Amino acid sequence: MTQAAIDGALAAAGERAALANRAGGAIELTEVSVRFGKAGREVTALQRVSLTIAPGQFVAVLGPSGCGKSTLLNVIAGFERPRAGSVRVDGELVTEPSPRRPVVFQQHSLFPWMTALDNVAFGLRMAGDAAARERARHYLALVGLSDFAEHYPEQLSGGMQQRVGIARALAVEPAILLMDEPFGALDAQTRALMQEQLLGLWERWRHTVVFVTHDIDEAIFLADRVVVLGVKPSGLRRIVDVDVPRPRSPRARLDPTYQALYQELFGLIREESSKTFDGSRAAS
Repeated sequence: MTQAAIDGALAAAGERAALANRAGGAIELTEVSVRFGKAGREVTALQRVSLTIAPGQFVAVLGPSGCGKSTLLNVIAGFERPRAGSVRVDGELVTEPSPRRPVVFQQHSLFPWMTALDNVAFGLRMAGDAAARERARHYLALVGLSDFAEHYPEQLSGGMQQRVGIARALAVEPAILLMDEPFGALDAQTRALMQEQLLGLWERWRHTVVFVTHDIDEAIFLADRVVVLGVKPSGLRRIVDVDVPRPRSPRARLDPTYQALYQELFGLIREESSKTFDGSRAAS
């Protein structure tokens, strides 16, 4: 396939995805509570969280360990049912997982016996797409891995494996992309490059993205809004708008607004983390 053909196919896919995103991708959580365990020994993972995410927004979910970030993502994905409240996507109640809400995890979930190409094509094949492998090639090109289509996961670096995972998620052309610390296991340089690549993809297609992270800088660099979760109780602490101009490059970190946001979020996370620390110290 020539580069011109790849570019044309990607442009067409981008147009389809953009149209889908304009028509959908809205997420609404209403008074969502999640508890684990049995009566008398329950742990509250989320408490009465209400949140509205508009189509095409990039939202980062930030907070200390144990505040329910991944639980919030799992509820949106349909992996976890709330004990109370509801989650709706484009007005429809979420009751189970859907390929239209793909998740990219911190540790890649690629099939080790499949090549990169076949991993990306897998979801398309399950959906009955007769041209699955050809479309998968387009999405590998989108993440810069055309030359690695026939490589197996063990032959790829950590960053490449994550790019294959992103390509697989994008291949079904979803309006929503859910990401659970997808770059957390990467080295600092690879992580920075992956952040920039993800932003480039989002700028092009404008998926609704919900991105869980522990990293304050990552949250500000990527997101339109940062949702801060707290502990004791585990719930929504604050929503912070990121008023840093787009498109963003690494130089955005020099913006005074960026630096002020970092200090604000650092203070919030420090305050929430201290609650856990103080509680552990009191218990001992």
